[in-house]
Amino acid sequence: MKKIIAPALLLLLATIFTAVCIAEISFPESFLTFTDQNWLLKIFPKAWKYSIETGLSCFVIAILLVIPAWKINNVFTTKSLETLLRLGIGAFFITASIFKIQDPLAFATLVAQYQFLPEFINNLFSLVYPQFEFWFGLALIIAPFTKEIAFVIFWMFVSFIIALAWALVWDLGITCGCFALEGAQSKNETWTSLIRDLVLIGPTFWLTLRPNRSLIGIWRKVP
Repeated sequence: MKKIIAPALLLLLATIFTAVCIAEISFPESFLTFTDQNWLLKIFPKAWKYSIETGLSCFVIAILLVIPAWKINNVFTTKSLETLLRLGIGAFFITASIFKIQDPLAFATLVAQYQFLPEFINNLFSLVYPQFEFWFGLALIIAPFTKEIAFVIFWMFVSFIIALAWALVWDLGITCGCFALEGAQSKNETWTSLIRDLVLIGPTFWLTLRPNRSLIGIWRKVP
């Protein structure tokens, strides 16, 4: 029992720190954000400027918490990580797609600002790509084809990273449009989107190495 409770607690803490990491990087005014707390701002008025650094620190702490959990019970930890990552990344893509599906015109405008695609392809891409995000995000959660689905999502992240890097190089002032379609208000917002995707692409690649099985299959005992 100790070999289950201890790693479970460590993984719970790692999950919390990862959630704070994503919140600090992408949603600096959410309830999970530490640097936006009024009590902290009273002590350190410029704490909000360090949301990215705080987020990355939380991610490092999460990794450090996973290591002892894996050493205590590597089988349980691996299964838990696979479950949490599939749920988390899948939910991430589903949520991100909804904004684009609800307002395809705004997303098409955002895509056009990247100056990547010909105009006649832009509208079709803006309609189809969010559907890919939604269905592959859902499939990562419910389908047993972990390798193939994670592989596609991995390359989606690659496309996001390339696009955001392009936006930074050319100072286009836009984001990936995952959770807001109005574009970046500053270059810092483009950086936060890029850093978030760089954080998530690693776990996604790890999922491509996992065996094909459903979430239930992860926990099914092999005879």
